[in-house]
Amino acid sequence: MNFKYYNPVKINFNVKYTKALDSLKTNSILLITSKSFYEKGFIEIFKEKLGRRLKAYIFNITSNPEIEFVKKLKKEFNDYSEILALGGGSVLDVAKYFSVSGEILKENKSLKISKNSSFIPIYAIPTTAGTSSELTQWATFWDTPNNIKFSLSDENLYCKEAFYDPNLYLNIPKDLTIYTALDALSHSVESIWNKNSNHISTNHAIRAIELILKYLPQLQNNLNSKELRLKLILASIHAGLAFSNTQTALAHAISYPLTMQFQIPHGLACSFTIPILIECMGDKNSILLSYKKDIIALFNILNISTNFKDYKITKKDFENIFDNLNSRAKNGLFNLEKVKQKILSCCEKI
Repeated sequence: MNFKYYNPVKINFNVKYTKALDSLKTNSILLITSKSFYEKGFIEIFKEKLGRRLKAYIFNITSNPEIEFVKKLKKEFNDYSEILALGGGSVLDVAKYFSVSGEILKENKSLKISKNSSFIPIYAIPTTAGTSSELTQWATFWDTPNNIKFSLSDENLYCKEAFYDPNLYLNIPKDLTIYTALDALSHSVESIWNKNSNHISTNHAIRAIELILKYLPQLQNNLNSKELRLKLILASIHAGLAFSNTQTALAHAISYPLTMQFQIPHGLACSFTIPILIECMGDKNSILLSYKKDIIALFNILNISTNFKDYKITKKDFENIFDNLNSRAKNGLFNLEKVKQKILSCCEKI
């Protein structure tokens, strides 16, 4: 048995978010966050605590950041030695783009970092329990007009540290709570039915699945429970530690055009196909199949439809999606033609 596992991020669990400031070492800090945290006064808090050390801040990061917007935005900022990122997956992805001190070029559907680049350390304060971007080396950007999803990847893009404060999660709406948790579920499931899986990644994935199955149904009815929020944050951490070493697979590959073309939120787009994909597994993965019944039941408990017609996706749409799957699809232990025919047959029954 041979495998490698690597994740260098220091995890600070169940701490006050301001603990991140104790780890910052320089006098040239860039804060990246979203409009909602600006409106809640967080920038003023950091201004007060960091003083002149805070050189600049950005708060206009939106969901699914467009590559041209991020590229243009980065040109407006320089002279920073550390990045403090407060927000969800999109904020953390933008922080990774800003971490690169060098040229980033488009190459097919990937972003290539110039060889002479250096990297600025990122201290992450994630505020959603799902993307786990703070624990991976990847970032996702979009070119919606051309229906392209770009990936940025480099081992130097792992955050230096991640700080998890449950108080930042208490006001997350129900839909977003569920969708981000389902993103973590997809990360976990896909890291198991994955050609890159190993014992460590699989153990993390199983723990994440168990936490989500047990505590997400409770959390949807008690959104202000700090204890339950911590359980889902822990699930997201385990999921991140799982797929950080395997990448995602078929469910995510299917999801990208669903988000771009049908505006289905990412966590929903990458998860509602999981029940049918599990059906296509056969007996290839006994570990995952032991959770099959409970995973399918979870979608019913959460009132999340797995019926394609509820998303207005036609047979022709899925044919186009399968004809243009990105490379992540090949990570899964599937016969892709068999899965395609299974999904198309479901469309015909609608």
